[in-house]
Amino acid sequence: MPAAPRRGRGASVGCTQQITADWQPVLAAGGLRRLVELLDGAPDACGLTGRLELLSKPGLGGRQRWRWELGAGNGGAVLYLKRYARPAWREQWDRIVRQSPRHSRACWEFQAARHLAEAHIPAPPAVAFVQEMHGPLERRSAVVLGGVAGEAFDRVWSRACTAGAPITRGLARHDIAIRLGRFVAAFHGTGMCHRDLYLCHVFVDLDRAGRRSPTFALIDLARVHQPRWRRMRWVLKDLSQLDASARQIGASHTDRLRCLAAYLGLQRGSPRLRWYAARIVRRSARILARIERKRQSA
Repeated sequence: MPAAPRRGRGASVGCTQQITADWQPVLAAGGLRRLVELLDGAPDACGLTGRLELLSKPGLGGRQRWRWELGAGNGGAVLYLKRYARPAWREQWDRIVRQSPRHSRACWEFQAARHLAEAHIPAPPAVAFVQEMHGPLERRSAVVLGGVAGEAFDRVWSRACTAGAPITRGLARHDIAIRLGRFVAAFHGTGMCHRDLYLCHVFVDLDRAGRRSPTFALIDLARVHQPRWRRMRWVLKDLSQLDASARQIGASHTDRLRCLAAYLGLQRGSPRLRWYAARIVRRSARILARIERKRQSA
C-alpha cells in the first residue's frame, strides 16, 4: 500500500508500506495505526500500548531494535520492531548487490520472512514494513516481525550441558544434531543463504528431558539473500559459521559430522561428506581465530 511520495531537495522520495492483513487489527489495537510513525520517532513516542523494551548490543550501527509486548488484551502477542536510519554507503552497496536496489533492508527482511513461511521454514512472521527510498538509495526504513518459540540454541544448549540434562547424552544428543542438519538443509533448499548463520540465530524449543522432538526457527533475516552466482561459497560460509559456533559450545567432531551428514543426506565415510567437512573445518578454524584475536584486542 504505497503512501504519497515525499519531496526533498527537488527529488521524489518514495514512501511505501505494507501490513500483513491478519496483523492489521493487532497493530491498530496496540496503537500503531500509521507505520510512518516508526520512521519519525522512537516507538515509545508513538503512543503504543503494552510494554516496549529497547534491545541494544555492540555493532548495531544505525539500527535500533525494540521488543514489544502487546499484553493480554491483544492475545499476549510479542512483536519485534527494527528501524534502519540513514544507512552508510557500505551498507547501501551491500543491499544493492546482495539483495535488491528497489527495496530497503526492512522490506527485504519482511519479504524474506514471507518467503520462508511459504516454504514452511519456521521464522519470525512477517507483520509490516515501511520504507523511504530515494531511487536505489535507502533513506530510512522499519520492519515489524512476530516472535518465535524457544531461545538461541547456543544459550539453551550451554545451560542444558551445565545441568547435565538427558537431551545432551546418547540418542537424544544424536537426534538433535541430525534434526539441526536437516533444518539447515531445508533452509538452503529455498535458494537462500543466511550470511550470519551462528547458533545464536537458530532458535530452538527444547525439552531437556528429551521426551519430545526439538523444533527450530531461523531469526535475524536482515542479511539473508539468494546468491545469483558462486552459491557454493555462501553455502560453505553458512555451514562454517554454524560449525564454529558449535565448537564454541563443546560440540564434538562426531556431533558436527553427524549434523553435516544429515544436512547432505549422506552416510558417514562418503567422499562428498569428507570434501565438505575438510573445507568447513578450515573455514571455521579461521572464524574462531578471528574471534580470539578480537577478544584479545578488546
